[in-house]
Amino acid sequence: MKSLRGMLVAVLYVAPLAVSSSAMAATPSAANPDGTPQLVTELTFDAAKPAGARALPATAFGVKSLSPIGWNFGTVRGGSLVLGTTESPKLAGANTIALEGSYPVPGAGGQYVHADYNLASLQTEDIYIEFWAKMPGAKGGCKFLKIFSDESAATGYARLTIGPNYSGGDYGSIYMISFGDGTVRVNDGQHGIWLDGTHPRSIGRSYGKATVLTPQNSAFRSADWGTAWHHFRVHVRFNSGTTAQNEVPDGEVYLEIDGKVYADATGLYNRNPVNGPIHNIEFFGWAQQDPQPFQVWLDDIRISTGGFMPQVPNEPSLRQ
Repeated sequence: MKSLRGMLVAVLYVAPLAVSSSAMAATPSAANPDGTPQLVTELTFDAAKPAGARALPATAFGVKSLSPIGWNFGTVRGGSLVLGTTESPKLAGANTIALEGSYPVPGAGGQYVHADYNLASLQTEDIYIEFWAKMPGAKGGCKFLKIFSDESAATGYARLTIGPNYSGGDYGSIYMISFGDGTVRVNDGQHGIWLDGTHPRSIGRSYGKATVLTPQNSAFRSADWGTAWHHFRVHVRFNSGTTAQNEVPDGEVYLEIDGKVYADATGLYNRNPVNGPIHNIEFFGWAQQDPQPFQVWLDDIRISTGGFMPQVPNEPSLRQ
């Protein structure tokens, strides 16, 4: 991991560092820490917070008045993003304030909701992301989580996308992780990891080099969302190298939902050498042809380098 420069911290707490316990025995895991875990930002709006954490003020129902360092919010074509009160994902019987993204217009045309964090100053190719999400009503699909490189931020094409299905069939299901294998410069979603373990060659030129585990051998289906909160942990590492001659297939992708590992891939080609380091991370994103309106809620987004952050002291255990 490259050294951090100009670290931006929206919400900072002090906690003892710990080694992730999610690694699978005898097999290298993309969940393993790559160094010392360091919190880059935590986005939370809840006044009732774990000891040591500082919440951002939630004095208005809109988010335009908020300006946490590094974060940017917006909507296009009828989408909306507000601060809403809902049940806490971590404290039973308590309420919390969270981000509610709404996609009210069904059918083709697309609506856009975004909460972006810019970490270009870190010049890192390796990031750990943890957050809570729920889709309590009708199920729909949006881009949900996208990771952009320096170059892709300018072109609009992400380097990796994890999103619920909006193209037909089981709307709202997360069935694949899409990325590019770096064969072409505009390295968006030409390849991917299917969470049910099928289509092993879909990882492109990484096939035969990478180790790809899909322990659930199943999509996270629309029915799995239910009405409750779900805890997500994602690790993405771009493969190293600056030219076609020195690039190395050491990219990593990890997806865990509610403590269950859906994808754990190491040894990937997942970036073109000229794409550059990670520039920004986008939550919510485009919804393009869903048949009915739907909402996505997000809470307590943590972004870190070096590994997943340990549990905050005095914080209740994650709900399963």
